[in-house]
Formats: sequence, C-alpha cells, structure tokens
Amino acid sequence: MVVRAASAAGLALTLLASSCTPATPKASPSASPAGASHLQLIEAEDAQTLDPALIDDPTSLQIGSELFEGLTALDVNLRPTPGLAQRWEITDAGRTYTFHLRAAHYQSGAAVQAQDALTAWTRALDPAKASPNTIFFAALGVRYPGDPLTSVEVVGNTTLRLRLPRADSELLTLLALPPYWLTDPKQPTMGSGPYRLDHWDRGRALHLSAFDNYWGAKPSVRKVDIEIEPDNIKRLDRFTSGAADIAHGFTGPQLLAFARDPQKAAELHKVPNTRTTWLGFNTVAGSGYGPPDRQALAQAIDRARVTDLALFGSMLAAPATDLLPPGVPGHLNRQLPAFDPAAARNALDQAAFGPKIDLYFSTNSTVGRVATDLQDQLSAATGRTVVLHPTGDFFNQAALDKLPFFIDTWSADVPYPSDFLENVLRASSQFNNLRLFDNGLEQTLDQGRAALTWDDAIKAYQQAEGLALAQNRLIPLYSGIEPFLVRPGLHIAFSGGTIPYRWETVR
Repeated sequence: MVVRAASAAGLALTLLASSCTPATPKASPSASPAGASHLQLIEAEDAQTLDPALIDDPTSLQIGSELFEGLTALDVNLRPTPGLAQRWEITDAGRTYTFHLRAAHYQSGAAVQAQDALTAWTRALDPAKASPNTIFFAALGVRYPGDPLTSVEVVGNTTLRLRLPRADSELLTLLALPPYWLTDPKQPTMGSGPYRLDHWDRGRALHLSAFDNYWGAKPSVRKVDIEIEPDNIKRLDRFTSGAADIAHGFTGPQLLAFARDPQKAAELHKVPNTRTTWLGFNTVAGSGYGPPDRQALAQAIDRARVTDLALFGSMLAAPATDLLPPGVPGHLNRQLPAFDPAAARNALDQAAFGPKIDLYFSTNSTVGRVATDLQDQLSAATGRTVVLHPTGDFFNQAALDKLPFFIDTWSADVPYPSDFLENVLRASSQFNNLRLFDNGLEQTLDQGRAALTWDDAIKAYQQAEGLALAQNRLIPLYSGIEPFLVRPGLHIAFSGGTIPYRWETVR
C-alpha cells in the first residue's frame, strides 16, 4: 500500500506522471456503449510488484486488489464486509476475533484454508522478505521483521482466531489490505480474487481475465488489459482516441483544458483520496496565537480560491469541510469558519495582534503555490505582512516544535479514521506537529480504537476530530482528489480511499 505518511506529510497533491509504449492494446471490440465485458485501462506507471507482502505503491495496490483477497473486504462506503471470511465473532472486549472462512479456491486450484493466513503473514514478516509493510501487523502485537505471530491461532481448516494485545477497531479494515491478503502457500503469486494474471509484459502492459472458479458473483467484465504509458500527453491522446476506457494521472493544466469542452466534462470524475492539507498552530512555538487570533486567521481564508488558483481550478483538490478527507470513513461536512475578511481584521485589531505573520511550509512546489496564495489572502484580509518561510528540513523542524504556524498534510495508507487521527492528533505520535495534548481528545481516541462496532468507532473518532477543530487549533484547507477519465457509457461505483474502484463493479 502507499508508503506510510511519514514521507507524505507536508507534501502537496501530486499526480502520477504518464506516457505510452509501441506495443499497446487495441481498443476492445467487445466493449459496448452500455458497458463493457473487456476493459482497456491505461496507467502512468507499471506495478512495482504483485507480491502482497511487498505492495506499497498505488498501481500495485489497485491491480493486486483484484488478484488477492483478505479475510474481509471493503464495500463502496469503505465499510468492512465479509471477504474470505464469511463471518466472525468479536469477544473479550474487542481483543479476540474468530473468523470462519468460506469455501473458496486460489487461481492455482488449491482450496483456501485458515493455515494460509498464518503462512502468508509469517512470510511477510520474514526478514529475508524485507517487507515495507510489517508496521501494519502492529494490531496483532508485532511490527518488526522476524517477530513471531503468537497472536494467531489456527483452530481448524476453516477457523482462525486472532488474540490482540488490545482492542483495535481498525483491524477489520486492515484485513482487507496487503500485507494481509492470502496466497496459495505453494504458489504465493496465486490469489483467490475475481481476476487472474495471464501475462505481464513489464513496463508495457498487463493482461488479466476473470477467474472462473471465483467464489463470488461472476464479474461482467471478463478481460482487463492495462497499458503502461508514462507520457501524459500520449496517455491523454490514447484516451481521447478511444483506445482506453479509463485513464488517470494527468496534470492540472491538462484537466482544465479537457474540461473546457462540455461534452468531455462528463467524462471527468473527481474521486476523493485519503489526503488533507491544513494550517496548523504548534502549541509550543505558536503559543502566542490565542483562540481569537486563530478564529480570525480561519476567517481570512477563502478555501475555494486556494483550490481554484493553486490547484488548477480545483482539479486536484476540493475545499476542505473537515479534517478527515472524503476518502476516509467518518468525514463530515462541518461548518468551518466562513470567509469574512472584515471580521478577521477587526478581531486581530481588537486583540492587538502584531504587524507580521510568519508562515512555514515544505519546499514542495504545490505547497509553494498554496503558500503564495495564502500570503496574498492573509495580507489583504488582515492588513498584516505575511512572511513566507519555505523550509527544507520541514519535518525535522516541525517535530522539534520550531514552527509556530505552518502548512501540513497527512495522507492515510489505511482508509480508516484512526490512520489519520491517531497520527495527527494523538499526543504520543511522532507526527503530531500541532503538539496537542487534550485529555478529552485522548479519551475519545481511546474510545474509537476500542469500539466493538463500526458505528460506535466512527462516532468516537468524529468526536475526537471535533475537539481538535474546536477553537481552530488547526484550519483545514483542502482535501485531495484523484481525477479519472471514463469513456461515455461506462458506470463506475467509485469509492475513493486507497483503492478507488473495482473492475468487477464496472457496468
């Protein structure tokens, strides 16, 4: 899955570069105006790997999710549903999960068994495998290569019991993602998903077909061809010429030009991802910013203008309405402070706020554009001089509590609120650049993590988020978008998150 956001924090929205190769699939003769039985996709980058123990890039994740499965799956609302486990029980106050597997087979023909989970997860933890994903086994009480999975008990051929060191409501979501996907122990490249890999011409194309012995509903899309084209101009040409059904990874200017044609605009779909960017106040270095000051600065910002000017007509982001982005369950359309420059200036004047505002940010080019627009907005609205501080070692400086007022970002690897809020808001988190410590917030985070039901967990995490947004301790700016181009006649149930859609749901 996508590299855990230590490397993504503070980074702006960037889309994958794109291009095309000489040996490209032709437009599908089996595609019909009303749908498709043969999908032609075009990607900017090839999959780095299709080994569930190693997957940590978006292309590999999307393709791998069709080849492999976990004990659970995620529905269109990103809520965990039965996958290879047809049912489960949660006991011992959320610390014990007992899974009952369904009758399913791998693409090799072997039957799926409970022991396969322990084998696959132990393989991912093997130091020789050098998996970048061992951190995701923390829910099971391990996180380092070589750690034994003593929390996993194979009860029978179709029953698996997990004993967690503490309750963790994220587990059911984690089990739907790598490195938790199951594979045939004798052929680890074989999964149990709805599609099988027929041929992989590395750097050029992948060819897949529906797995006839799949336990679930028979996919209406029977064949999928994926062309790898790194050049974004060529990739757009391939789509507009009808050689591809679905394409993405384009630049903001390309998308703006494409959407100017009203007939083409309907082919553009903006899919929410798991990233949010905000303005933050460090409680140590920024202790001089009191509640009235933070409220005023929140009122001095027009979020729609930020995304329109700095993010190419809002093609790459949407104005934030919450800290949790729409691609993460628990997102709300909250009533954040409205743009009111007169009120902002008056409040700062009444508080005898100084003549200068220092704004810190990483040297990423997109963040730089955002900072420049915020400089103009804050200056005009407040009457203060805004000094920009592009910071090369932004993450170190933020962690050392040296940045009073800054632009920050988090991109969740797991489409679940704890991935976002535990990292950004938990007092003990190394990524809590706000340096927040609030007993009420800590307690609600605890409640979300220990919740026994999805609804209770989401409610607790929303409450924790609300406490962080109270008194504008941070100011959400925009949430990320991944634009997809889809040919007319195709219907795709985009879910957002880390896996934007499923091939078998395309109609």
